[in-house]
Formats: sequence, structure tokens, C-alpha cells
Amino acid sequence: MVIFYNLKGVAIDLDGTLINSLKVYDEVHKKILEKYNIKLDGSLDNFGMSPEEIIYDIVNKYNLNIPIEDLKREFENIIINEYMEKIKFNPGAKQILNYFKDKKYKMAIFTSNTRRLTIEILKYLHIYNLFDIIITSDDVKQTKPDPEGYIKILKGFSVLPNEILAIEDSIYGVIAAKRAGINVIGVTSGVNKKRELISAGATMVFKNLKELYNYLIEEDNKNNQNNNQ
Repeated sequence: MVIFYNLKGVAIDLDGTLINSLKVYDEVHKKILEKYNIKLDGSLDNFGMSPEEIIYDIVNKYNLNIPIEDLKREFENIIINEYMEKIKFNPGAKQILNYFKDKKYKMAIFTSNTRRLTIEILKYLHIYNLFDIIITSDDVKQTKPDPEGYIKILKGFSVLPNEILAIEDSIYGVIAAKRAGINVIGVTSGVNKKRELISAGATMVFKNLKELYNYLIEEDNKNNQNNNQ
């Protein structure tokens, strides 16, 4: 497909796309609420929001008289000190990263997570050094669906929008990339369903990064066969 031709870089979302962290974050948020005698039976129902936005939502919804920055730090500390081992790669994540590395693409992370937690996770998973640019919620004035982070990546890579590809699991991420003029591949391993990602503007949608990886390998094999004929 044309969106894969002449690529110079890729920008990948972290939570829900590359790693399976969303349910872990939900568990930690509920643990923090229980500390303040607030118990929930189900999910917080805020997938798609950044951890910082969830903290704001919790403070406002439950009228907690606690500084936002203190809760953010508490959330980060619990993840780093108690829950890091629960964060795993989504299927195909390692393969797709190695594929892009072998293609010599520039690679970026664009996440709505905090910089401190993002760096800790990338280092824990031993992939920190793979990325040329890391954009987090601390690096932009507006998070997704605002395109600011993607525009920073375009400038950092010194490329045109049609020379990189974004990979996202949420409609906010898809919208952010499209607003920057970037083609987007959606994966349903995180927040949103296929029809929602397509409606938001995703060019193609895969179940996960493993399915995307298999598709790319198949396309490469077809191209090699055509070139040898």
C-alpha cells in the first residue's frame, strides 16, 4: 500500500499500542482511591484519557483535597516500585520495533503519559535507546487529539507528513496524527474498536502489532518476488 512507500520514520503510541499498561493503570488508580476510602466495583471508565487527565478527573469527581502534582507523583511511584513487572509488550511489539530498526527508519514515541514514567517503562523494557524522539504530556501544551506532539516529531525528523507513519490504538491518537497530515495505522489492542478507529481517520486497522508485522512481511515478500521476475 502507498502509505508504506518512501517512509523515513514511524511514530508509535505507547500505552495500549506498544504495551498492555491500561488495565495496570486502572488498577493503580483504584488503589489510590481506596487509600482515601473510595472503593469502586468496576473500571474507572476513562480509557483514552492520559494518566494526568485521569488524576484531574479523580480529584474533581471525588472532591479530593489533594494537590494534583502529589497524586501524579504517587501514581508514578506505585507503578515504578510495585507494578512495573506487570507491564508487558503487546503481541508483535518486539518484532515490529526490530522490523523498523532493520529498515533504518527513525523512530519516535508519542504518548500522553508523563515523561518520568515513560522513560522508566522504556528502560525497564530495554527499548529506550531505540527511539530518536520521545514526546510525552510534559513536552506539549496540549495532549492528543491536539497534533502538537506529532508536529514536533515532524520537525525533529525533518520530514514531510507523508514520509512518516503513526501507529495508534485510540481515536484521540488517530485524530492527532491526521491533524498533522500523517497517515495512521490503527490497532485494536488498546482503547477503541476497528470501526471507531476507521471513522476517526485510520487508513488501516489491525488486531495488534503482530498482525501488522505479518502484513508487512507478506508485502515485502511480494515486492521481492515482483522484483525478481
